[in-house]
Amino acid sequence: MAQSSCRCYCSVPCCSNNKHKFPYLSFHDFPVDAEIRARWVRAIKRDEGPSFKILRGSTYVCSQHLNPEDVSTSTSGRTRIKKGATPSRFPWNDWGKGRASQARQPVYQRARKHFRAAVLDESQEMPVPGDITEEVLPADGVAKDHDYAYHPSPGKLDAAARRIQELEFQVVSLELEIQQLTVKQQADS
Repeated sequence: MAQSSCRCYCSVPCCSNNKHKFPYLSFHDFPVDAEIRARWVRAIKRDEGPSFKILRGSTYVCSQHLNPEDVSTSTSGRTRIKKGATPSRFPWNDWGKGRASQARQPVYQRARKHFRAAVLDESQEMPVPGDITEEVLPADGVAKDHDYAYHPSPGKLDAAARRIQELEFQVVSLELEIQQLTVKQQADS
């Protein structure tokens, strides 16, 4: 899509949309009608004053804050909004999805929920060997995120060191076996 040379910036707080970065969005002037304009100002939670002035041709709200049914495109490609439509999709009301009354969970709780789902999906696809399960997953079967912040119990480090030694020994013995087979194969040919 062609880049627009128009310098349209959205006036909604916490919205950084502009015509240059998002040419597929439409940007709409504040209405001329005083009553509808006042509804827009209340909706976007801004008050006209020294830091915010509504100027025709330079103060816009992007189409992302309008309901899709309120925006229509004409056959000529011009985007218009329905008369009396008010922006209602904002970060503070969960983008107008009707869940404004539900409080959003903190990021660590949302991440933990997704992390648990991923751990459970992985554990169903590929079972963990019995002797390692105790070290990787706690008794409840859910791994803690950010485990670097917790100090492991003293026995855990000993068990991990023992397992590493066993695996190193296994690698060395397999490398020796490969060398012996290679020498035997060369001698046979």
